[in-house]
Amino acid sequence: MAQESPKLTRQQLSQARIIAKGKRIREVQRLVEQYGGTSKDWVKKSSQPFLVDGKLAEVHWYEQHGIGRFEEKIKWLE
Repeated sequence: MAQESPKLTRQQLSQARIIAKGKRIREVQRLVEQYGGTSKDWVKKSSQPFLVDGKLAEVHWYEQHGIGRFEEKIKWLE
């Protein structure tokens, strides 16, 4: 069973980094078909690393400006 992504604070969201944009996102065509917009509107982002139950993790998600965040998942670093 997948663990639910932790809720990110405003500070964590403001410090997020962009991993990929537009056509560099492997699943961008699916995102456009499923959620709308165009490929150039989409970015894949990552939070800064943080501890969850003593393990280092990041949250990754797809985002489209004006629509919001989609498909958050935890990326374990250890």
